[in-house]
Amino acid sequence: MDILFFCRDALYDSLINNLTLAMSLQKGGKTTGIVFTGDALHCLCNGMIKWPNSLVDVDARKTILSGAKSLGLSLQNSRDPKSIDIKPLFLQARESGVLLYACPVWTNLLQVAGKLPEGLSEIGMEKLLGEINSTSKVMGAL
Repeated sequence: MDILFFCRDALYDSLINNLTLAMSLQKGGKTTGIVFTGDALHCLCNGMIKWPNSLVDVDARKTILSGAKSLGLSLQNSRDPKSIDIKPLFLQARESGVLLYACPVWTNLLQVAGKLPEGLSEIGMEKLLGEINSTSKVMGAL
């Protein structure tokens, strides 16, 4: 793998950024993956993604939806086209070839093995350590 991202924050801006950067690098010929840990894994499994304080208002979200459309990013909620949903972008990233993993430490701590959202794969500790050791760049906070 060329670049492996670690995403621990369950904030829309963090998730959108990690997924979009990984997809862009993937399209540019790099092999990319994202490991979701702690808060990000918990919220992905429970559907409780949060907004940072500066992006909570409705006008900001309307602007984000408009910008996402112009970038070709899937963020629109299928049930409510005026609201944002991370699931379509998550699936878009997977379809573009980005490898999406649940951190084995947090999978066990949160007891979510076998309960992961569609597109998120379990990875064993040995395989994850192998990926980290063989990856050209590891990005993000553990």
